Amino acid sequence: MSREEFDLCVIGGGINGAAVARDAALRGLSVALVEAGDFAGATSSRSSKLIHGGFRYLPQWHFLLVYHALRERERLRHRTAPHLVRPIRFLFPVYKGRGFGRLTMDVGLWLYDIFARTPWSERHRILSSKAALQREPALATDNLTGAALYYDAWADDARLTLENVLDAGMHRAAVANYVLVEGLAKNSDRIEAVRVRDVVNDERLEIHAHHYVNAAGPWVDDIRRMDDPGARPSVRLTKGVHLVFPRRALPVHEPIVLSDEADRIVFVMPHDRYVLVGTTDTDFSGDRRAVAADRNDIKYLLKVLGDGLPKITLTEDDIASSFAGLRALVVSGDGKSPSAVPREETILESASGMVSVAGGKLTTHREIAEKVVDRLLKKLGRSAGRSPTRTEPLPGAREIEGDDDSNTAFAGDTARFLEARYGTRARLVARIVAERPELAAPLAPDCPAIGAEVIHAIRNEMAHCVADFLVRRTSLIWRYPLEAEAAAPAVARIMASELGWDSEREDAEVSGFVSDLKRRRAA
Repeated sequence: MSREEFDLCVIGGGINGAAVARDAALRGLSVALVEAGDFAGATSSRSSKLIHGGFRYLPQWHFLLVYHALRERERLRHRTAPHLVRPIRFLFPVYKGRGFGRLTMDVGLWLYDIFARTPWSERHRILSSKAALQREPALATDNLTGAALYYDAWADDARLTLENVLDAGMHRAAVANYVLVEGLAKNSDRIEAVRVRDVVNDERLEIHAHHYVNAAGPWVDDIRRMDDPGARPSVRLTKGVHLVFPRRALPVHEPIVLSDEADRIVFVMPHDRYVLVGTTDTDFSGDRRAVAADRNDIKYLLKVLGDGLPKITLTEDDIASSFAGLRALVVSGDGKSPSAVPREETILESASGMVSVAGGKLTTHREIAEKVVDRLLKKLGRSAGRSPTRTEPLPGAREIEGDDDSNTAFAGDTARFLEARYGTRARLVARIVAERPELAAPLAPDCPAIGAEVIHAIRNEMAHCVADFLVRRTSLIWRYPLEAEAAAPAVARIMASELGWDSEREDAEVSGFVSDLKRRRAA
């Protein structure tokens, strides 16, 4: 990075920055991508995990946003990331005097299906109240008039981000996590370089490029002020909190859409042995690096669950884990509540030429990146054409070089978990097992991850610490939080051997991860 002069330097390794770097690299630009922490370390690993059009935006007349999001959903699901993006069918109960009526719901979902060109087998259905209760007996019955069944999609947001980063690297981009931007070097009001610190090695360097994209998410305005100290805020930060419950404590039959008194939507999504519940949407002004669920967030979500599923009793003691992220919403200045602020992205260009991008939806990351790179190509005097990201699969959806049948060494749940995480790249894990068979064992009893994945995360996916692996490379922190806690010592032991840690570092990694998990369980 310090020796090359790039066409483009991207600041921020969340989903927007990763997608911009990938798009630019696929179109032949020389690209550097730096992230202050781990890739997807903030907002992009703390979403509701939904790849969706956003049915709730239809009553707000955001038809274009919903249309484009649904087209991107289908692109990801069927063409570019079918290994990561999977269908999910929601039960959306309808209550008299609250939210959508049955007719409104039916019309809105027909529009949803038409936008997505949904096949007949997945078109929505309207159910009677009796049929709704047969599907989910725990639903509140007072004023229940029926329900809708409809399809959307979900994905592991951290892995979706990481695969964009990996593909940028495969197309000759220079990508690095734990590289903090500390300032900008300017000449005649133009940015000449970004001054960064390699956090891992505590070294400072400058990265030179012709153009710069600021995709720092909740920190986008911090970078803008490095460029222009007088820059006015461009984003409004709101907090979204999710809770994770063991399925035995929240024994729902299928994914459900609940709502509060103000008709805000809360999703209840079972994944194997756990259930993910969220999200909140409140303004935030605290420490952006310490965002977490507080007592009010927990109280709110427990109330929505209690009102919507009164036959299931939950308390704070049932929480297995939680996570909170910050949305960077467009500053509207019209006093709207956080939930009413549009989810469109904002793209700004400063006098120095730096392009800043923030907001948008996880679902539309590819389209946002295409817009940004089209603009940069014009500035470089090059033809934009059609972005190859419209059709080019992500790495886990492509066959890999030297493809073989090494993944047949796995069977049953292990094969299923590996393919769901890595797609065709599960073969890279299998090859490690072929060299070291002892790493085929689970990291802990009932843990859906094996030792070879830790080696793979270090060698092939730039993992530097236990949290990188358990929080973002495998998402065990929310998918299997109790198993993640049990696995932490084994992960640290393998990492210590691979990275040369001493026993003090190894112990600190375990205690740090366990302490973080305990904080996630309580307000």
